[in-house]
Amino acid sequence: MNIGNKIKTYRKVRGLSQEALAKKVYVSRQTISNWETNKGYPDIQNILLLSVLFDVSVDELVKGDLNAMKEKLANKKVNAQMSMYTWMMLISAVLGAISIGLVFFFEGSMAVVLIPIICFMIMFFSASKVERLKSNQNLKTYAEIVAFTEGRNVDEQRQKRNQVKDKWEKVMIVVGFTGVFLLIVLISIDCPYFHWRVRYF
Repeated sequence: MNIGNKIKTYRKVRGLSQEALAKKVYVSRQTISNWETNKGYPDIQNILLLSVLFDVSVDELVKGDLNAMKEKLANKKVNAQMSMYTWMMLISAVLGAISIGLVFFFEGSMAVVLIPIICFMIMFFSASKVERLKSNQNLKTYAEIVAFTEGRNVDEQRQKRNQVKDKWEKVMIVVGFTGVFLLIVLISIDCPYFHWRVRYF
């Protein structure tokens, strides 16, 4: 964002230290430092105060930042959706795996059979949503996804793409997910709690 550089430039032109500027706009010196290093962004009231203090228009102060702000807000929304669908996928997968044990102990019960079916439907729906979001944001590797969710520069990770390495990474994720899923299924089938419940039904 450009506003950090502009604040720093206008501050120096007027011979103000960060501490002096902070007092004039009623914030801490650290806040000014964060603005100038783009670790934070002034709110509308601060922008108005800065524009009056520096004798520049608000438009001049924020010019070039509006698109960046819109993109940041859009990415934040996508990040929230991706997190939601990822958690939905993981939780429904775990519940689906556990519910398979119930199917073995309550044979003939259609209501019990429906539980894992519903869980897996939610899991596949959530997985498809995550994949669509990844595709829309051009996210292919785990490192790119992490960078995106943390608000870091994804292009740096995209430059490190390696087709063979990325393919093996996907295979290992699938194998790991499948292994954990099967382990939960086996534990649920042999769960003493289910045995105890069956005796008393």
